[in-house]
Amino acid sequence: MRLQLLKAVTILCFLVSPSLWATTKTFNDCTVDKLEGTIMVQRNDGTKPFPLETGSTVQKGDTLTVYDKSWVILRTHKGDQIGVDGGTIVTLDEYYIEGPDRQIRLILQKGFLLLRTNGCGSRQSFFEINAGSVVTSINDTHSTLSYEPAKEHLNVQYFEGKLTVIDKDNELKFQDMHTEHNWENGKKFEEVAIPVDEVDVVNFNRFFNAEPRLAPTDNNMLLRGNY
Repeated sequence: MRLQLLKAVTILCFLVSPSLWATTKTFNDCTVDKLEGTIMVQRNDGTKPFPLETGSTVQKGDTLTVYDKSWVILRTHKGDQIGVDGGTIVTLDEYYIEGPDRQIRLILQKGFLLLRTNGCGSRQSFFEINAGSVVTSINDTHSTLSYEPAKEHLNVQYFEGKLTVIDKDNELKFQDMHTEHNWENGKKFEEVAIPVDEVDVVNFNRFFNAEPRLAPTDNNMLLRGNY
């Protein structure tokens, strides 16, 4: 009886092990899903910068420089999409995915990010974007962030999902969908959120579909990107 039980346990271990391995595999890089134009990557080991290609990977410590009229969409192993638009410099300061855990920290030195991300309920997880003295905490959200370091100006366009911004004074959890918010020098600029221009919503979806974007309307001069 004990011998039969031992055989059964051994067979079960062989059957289960591959699936357990699949859920505990560690990833320290994300895949280039789509791109257009010139995007240069600088490794943190000081090697010569090189251009990104579709299907290549970006890893922890890499700094991406996205030139004008260029853009790239990165995809994590959890299905998150991180769009980086023209005129942007961003560093993958932390990148670790294993099982239910997702630990990502981006340093947005300047430029424009578009986020289409999934939720992650693990207590060990975080997804942060540092822009000057302001930290944006990402969960499952459709949002955009733009940062101008000269004025320490952060603009956040929030469409839906869970998003939190932590500045020098407060922690703001976004609730009103399709709103726009601004920070300067680490402080919230306006008390009342601004409605997002409908063109921005259209362009957000066009970006991830790799479609040409519409020009901004006259009342939306903050809109960034390539058209």
